Amino acid sequence: MSPALVVSLAAVGAIGGFLAGLLGFGGGVVMFPLLYYVPPLLGLVRLEAKIVAAVVITQVFFSSLVGGLAHLRSGRVHGRIALIAGISSAVGSFVGGVASKWTSERFLLLLFGIATLLVIGMMFLPAPSKELEKVSLEKVTVARVRLPLCSFITGIFIGFLGAGNFIFVPLLIYVLKVPTRIAIGSSLFIAMMNTGSGLLGKLATGQIPWLIAMVVVIGAGIGALFGERIHRRLPTPILRYIYTAVVALIAVRIWLSILDFDP
Repeated sequence: MSPALVVSLAAVGAIGGFLAGLLGFGGGVVMFPLLYYVPPLLGLVRLEAKIVAAVVITQVFFSSLVGGLAHLRSGRVHGRIALIAGISSAVGSFVGGVASKWTSERFLLLLFGIATLLVIGMMFLPAPSKELEKVSLEKVTVARVRLPLCSFITGIFIGFLGAGNFIFVPLLIYVLKVPTRIAIGSSLFIAMMNTGSGLLGKLATGQIPWLIAMVVVIGAGIGALFGERIHRRLPTPILRYIYTAVVALIAVRIWLSILDFDP
């Protein structure tokens, strides 16, 4: 790799890691388009979508581990939610990680675009009430059927793309009515479990470019720590607005590519 490519990949990793710690989605939703589009904009080689997916799932595993531990220390991780959703999505992620070896680049982009639309759709549902946001960790309830079912389906997306954990935060907040900070903290542990499974699927099929992955992971780990620190200082409505804006921008860019309006 050229020095310019190393610097650009590390910077992209730091941005993805920062948003992982701040918003709790592992960073994959940002990392996929950044790794796919930024190098060509800088006059560098464009990475194939399959390589990007493999790098992203590696980065998300390590950044969610770092960010998740930071949120756990601050008491924002619901153990039961993280365990049920993590195991269910890990099974789906392994299936998707293996199956991704035989998919086309356009299919991966289309799948990513569908995921962004699902997230935006969930955000039109009513936000949690102020009373719900004040519920303590011990009093948060778990949806025993909907949580594992939705988590398994989300895991399949994650295995294919290396991204998809961004679905969990709106799923927990808007559909399952979990307080925002607990949803963000718990989603990082969920991300760590399911991306670990998806990573094994890609490892088993020889899809990980280790040198590229290491550069991105180092940048992401540093960024995740800074993101979690900023998270503590922002009110929950602001966190939800930032989340919506990030996903909407990425959805527009992905769908422009899918519809062949790629500049």
